[in-house]
Amino acid sequence: MSVRQRRLKNGWSQDELARHSGLSTRTIQRIESGHKAGIESLKCLAAVFEMSGSSLMQEQAMIEQKPAVQSRQPKINKTEQKAIKFAQSIFRGPDKGKTDPLLKIEREAIDYAKSLLSKFKT
Repeated sequence: MSVRQRRLKNGWSQDELARHSGLSTRTIQRIESGHKAGIESLKCLAAVFEMSGSSLMQEQAMIEQKPAVQSRQPKINKTEQKAIKFAQSIFRGPDKGKTDPLLKIEREAIDYAKSLLSKFKT
């Protein structure tokens, strides 16, 4: 059980837990947001939650070891979005029956950009 879950189980705000433990509210916020807690901070929290310090340390170590869930879709900024739209318009290619107006180097650049775009498609 996380520090946050224990705090909520007791019906305390972060400020109240800070007062009970002797820690700052900011320290409580950091611990609850996943930052590594110092041994002394964990000892203070363990005393407040009436449990052994080693038990709380083990729980926190297990929580910290959980891998963060990563989104499948990479985040892209607006400039990259515009580049993708432009590249997609180019990838539609010339109309059938017409000659390709692009130079060889331009076609290679487009093919390269197309390979990069495939990483952004789901």
